Amino acid sequence: MEYVPCPISNSTTFTPWLTVFDRFDHLQANYWELVQSCESGLVMLNPRPDSTEIAKHYPDGEYEPYFFINKNVTLVQKVMLTARSLLLHYKTHLIFTKTIKPSHQHTLLEIGCSTGELLHFCQRHKGIPVKNIAGVESHAPSAEYARKKFGLKVTTLLQHNEVKKFDRIVLWHTLEHIHALHETLHTLKELLAPDGIMVVTLPNHACGSAKRYKKNWIAYDAPRHLYHFLPETLAKLLDQHELIITKRSTYFPDALYNNLYSEQLACKRSGGGFHILRIASAIIRGSMDAISGIIDPNHADTLVYFIKKSQR
Repeated sequence: MEYVPCPISNSTTFTPWLTVFDRFDHLQANYWELVQSCESGLVMLNPRPDSTEIAKHYPDGEYEPYFFINKNVTLVQKVMLTARSLLLHYKTHLIFTKTIKPSHQHTLLEIGCSTGELLHFCQRHKGIPVKNIAGVESHAPSAEYARKKFGLKVTTLLQHNEVKKFDRIVLWHTLEHIHALHETLHTLKELLAPDGIMVVTLPNHACGSAKRYKKNWIAYDAPRHLYHFLPETLAKLLDQHELIITKRSTYFPDALYNNLYSEQLACKRSGGGFHILRIASAIIRGSMDAISGIIDPNHADTLVYFIKKSQR
């Protein structure tokens, strides 16, 4: 375990924010503290598992990004995998929105690429040559799956000596997991092409479902999510690396996911049943939250940030 200063202000002055449990800790034996930096306003986990301890908190059989490597998936997991596959076209559309470069000239790097489905989709359906695609995934079995199944160049560590520059670098629900934020952003800036775009998706704890479910909001996901950024705190962090947010969008499918799984988590912890009425209620609320997020991204469950190098 480690106590760390705020990565934005380097301050060690915090106020309590919320006490949460690990959703995979079925006995609720251990709790985690979210705190808010008094100087920057960033909400973060403190204390937290250090980089040598964190792997044990990503259970292979339960953690969603690793479902593809499981041989015996449940019906619910199969539904989730199907939904993930169906949403790849929409994700790709967001990542390459308004691009004018021919597909065969694109270069793409994904940090936290899991088992490589998004990268493979971009290769097959976007027409990006496999030699122009790279991924980083710290979970060794998932990285191996991506290499063997799709023939992708996927490493378990971010390569500092990478010669290629990338015009798209994707961190899809990844930045909030990274211990070494500054070192990672420094390297990614060096790997980003001069006119390249970094696409970062992050949960937004200013959304309706976070306020509704509080400690049971699935996207707090302690202790895997180390940081909880809002647009203003992310901008402060990026500014230290001469990176700027040029656009924000919403990823509306996460509103449905967050409401369903937060409702399930709340039922489990209260001893109540996750029956059809609770499911229907969560679906309705999730749909309303999705619409709200489309109308005003500040209310979205997940925000998609488009980031470029600043010109200063």
